[in-house]
Amino acid sequence: MNLFAKQRCFNWKQCSSRLLLCLSGFLFLSSTPSWANEASEQAIAEAPIEVPQDEGIDVEDETDPANALLWTPILLSEVEQPTTTVADWIAQIEASEVHITEVRLDSTEAGLSIVLETPEGELSAPRTQTVGNAVIAEIPNAVLDLPEGEPFEQFDPAEGITLVSVTDLPDGGVRVSITGTNTPPQAQVGTEAGNLVLRVVSGVATANELDEEAIQIVVTATRTEEEIQDIPRSVTVITREELEQQTNLTTNLIDILGQTVPGLGPPTQSFSPFSQTLRGRGAQVLIDGVPVNSNQESGQDEFRNVTPSAIERIEVVRGPSAAYGEGATGGVINIITRRPTEDEITSTLETRVNSVGDLAAESFGTYLEYGLSGTVDPFDFVVNLSWERFGFAFDGAGDQIPGSNVRLENGRTLNAFGKFGIDIGDNQRFQLSVNRYDDESELEFISDPTVDDDPDADKARVLERDIEFIDLAGDGDSRRAITVNLNYSHDNIFGSQLRLQGFYRDGFSFFAEPFEDTFEGVEVFVNTRFDTERFGGRLEVETPFSETFNLLWGADYSKEDLSQINQLIDADEFVNSGFRVARFLGEEVFFTPPYTVENLGVFAQTQWDITPSWLLSGGVRYENIGLSADDYTLRLFFDPPLNVEGGNLTADDVVFNIGTVYDLTEELNVFASFSQGFGVPDFGRLLRNPPDGLRSLEDDLDFTAPQKVNNYELGFSGQWDDVQFSLAGFYNDSELGVTLIPTASGQVTVARAPERVYGIEATVDWQPSDAWQLGSIISWSEGENDLDEDGDFEAFGSSRIQPIKITFYVENETLPGWRNRFQSLYVGDRSRGFESGADAVDIDGYFVLDYISSIDLGPGTVQIGIQNLLDEEYFPIASQISAPFSPIFNVAAPGRTISIGYRVTF
Repeated sequence: MNLFAKQRCFNWKQCSSRLLLCLSGFLFLSSTPSWANEASEQAIAEAPIEVPQDEGIDVEDETDPANALLWTPILLSEVEQPTTTVADWIAQIEASEVHITEVRLDSTEAGLSIVLETPEGELSAPRTQTVGNAVIAEIPNAVLDLPEGEPFEQFDPAEGITLVSVTDLPDGGVRVSITGTNTPPQAQVGTEAGNLVLRVVSGVATANELDEEAIQIVVTATRTEEEIQDIPRSVTVITREELEQQTNLTTNLIDILGQTVPGLGPPTQSFSPFSQTLRGRGAQVLIDGVPVNSNQESGQDEFRNVTPSAIERIEVVRGPSAAYGEGATGGVINIITRRPTEDEITSTLETRVNSVGDLAAESFGTYLEYGLSGTVDPFDFVVNLSWERFGFAFDGAGDQIPGSNVRLENGRTLNAFGKFGIDIGDNQRFQLSVNRYDDESELEFISDPTVDDDPDADKARVLERDIEFIDLAGDGDSRRAITVNLNYSHDNIFGSQLRLQGFYRDGFSFFAEPFEDTFEGVEVFVNTRFDTERFGGRLEVETPFSETFNLLWGADYSKEDLSQINQLIDADEFVNSGFRVARFLGEEVFFTPPYTVENLGVFAQTQWDITPSWLLSGGVRYENIGLSADDYTLRLFFDPPLNVEGGNLTADDVVFNIGTVYDLTEELNVFASFSQGFGVPDFGRLLRNPPDGLRSLEDDLDFTAPQKVNNYELGFSGQWDDVQFSLAGFYNDSELGVTLIPTASGQVTVARAPERVYGIEATVDWQPSDAWQLGSIISWSEGENDLDEDGDFEAFGSSRIQPIKITFYVENETLPGWRNRFQSLYVGDRSRGFESGADAVDIDGYFVLDYISSIDLGPGTVQIGIQNLLDEEYFPIASQISAPFSPIFNVAAPGRTISIGYRVTF
């Protein structure tokens, strides 16, 4: 009777059943009183042994690949057990070694069947382990006795399996080694006609049949699910495990991405993407394919639309891309939300306490998360709720950091995410996801403006803010965003796959920081509110014309309405109360008028596997971008007020991309690509600070074509058993780059001038043993533009081009269930921006060291994170850029930040 049970390699049941019986017999004999040994020796030898039932192993169908988890002994509890004596049993243990006289390989639908033929005797169940891409099974009581007298070797016996070898061990026994192409295969052990049989499922088949996430896939580069090694671009995938690890330090996505993504600027230590570009340009941010960028930069909160706890993984395609249209001149960052667990309902609970300031009393905050996920055929669902409370932040010198609209203090964040899907038959699926993000900060302390009068002041310092807000929307900074995403897919419509998406997003930002200005001799104090509402849809049709050639085509549309409303405060009461009473009088547009941006794009993309080692892809996209605004009047900074005639503007263009990947070896490939991307300026800034002479949008605003960026890239990527690396060099340029230049009057002019950006990125990861991992990222870039078009290019400022970034990590499983990780960030100096006049100061580099630890304890895991372990006082790039204008902008980064939490899944 052939029985198979699912076992993991470190389970004690891997021991031979005979060895367990031997140990039981020895303990029984050794416990017998000495006076009874002689009298009962014969009786004991003749007595039957009752083999205990093994109830801890779950017997499952031997043909199911999901049960092939390494090796499985035959269960004595399921076999008809004859009466066995100790003498019989000892004789069996002392039997001679079993000879393997033939090794036979038979192809199966899932992979391979390895048969070890033995004319007489029975082989013991093997001890099995996984080393790199190989599964190794060692049979202790066997000896190899093949007719040729040589070890057995067979190369490429099946897809996904490069080698099967059977050899003698030096100290006795036989080793069977099965090596996979890219991933280790999985083996299931049993017997057949008295022979030992290993049923092998290749790594390829295992990844496809057992775990769709075993191979990282990317959907942002070509809008289709492609294995990462088949993308002719530089791609980074941040997995769920990496996100959970990094959130031990911070829940700020900007800083997580800055630490882990090559080509992206270093962490900003704030919620603002200012001074953090992707390859020197802006990135398009998507959540499940829904664009969350706002055209109005001053209202951008793209990384504050979802919390890390609701994210499954993040895919970053570096370099200009036209795959999703306008805005991706630096690349695409696609945030993919959580997916439901299969065939079971799972709950996750996490709680955490942190201190942003080396355990200062006012620095403590808390975090709480609950997640629920499951599948009840044909329905599946994911629900995730998180709540985080922030205290005040302190820098490395122990000084409190001023609050602002880009740094939460004394506030809280709430995120509610839900995803619900239904499968209709085998081919159709509906899925609805809703995400609500809400944060607010009371801002009890602001940056003290009196530092401008202090010659010894070298950084911002706090000033307690004591203002009573009457009838206003709030007394602090707040942001809210809700995103609704509806998807439908059909996997077989006349041989094609159809995907439809509709989305809606509504965002709100409120900054309760009254400031003073005058127009027409009237003093005014205002607060600012930004509103954005966006909806749109996508159509994609993918048709495979053959196993090696497919075509993807479709269309995108989106419409975004934006506005910046100012809340007018009673100036007399505000001044007479000593700036402590702010009473709401009404709303008026002092800055940016309401405006609308529309995008329409149609595209086609092909992929051709020329040979198994050579892939070619390419595509084309047509983009049409429209701007519309009604007549409006600008009051602040204009005396008398400026009346502007509204209207409609349209720009369109076509972009192309082509790329190729070639496998030099099974482990190493080379890729090259040319791609183009679209970009448009911040229309809100243009409208509120128009160029000189602007009186009519249609007649005076020069917007006849979007910015088009050409990108050239060459790179290598390698993946060996213990080492993975990538190296890429890029160069991109634009003949009509968009640069906003401030004037003495506070207005801006738009410069459409040639510009170029270039750089090198490298990553390496090494696993020298099962217990150790280490790796590094290096990103360097530079860029210039030619504003007067005389052929003399001048360097960009550091808000556009960040200094060299080097990260390094080393991770160790110190004890089973206890992992420790140290990671560092080095940001170099940069002077080119200062030399060209784009920066007002040289940028000084800095070094930050973090520590992360996880300890399995009880049913869950204790998580410890210490950010800025050395408690260094340093200033992020954004602070250094703004510091020359006033010390109030020179805000230091947080000092040592300590977080301790516990996470359990049940």
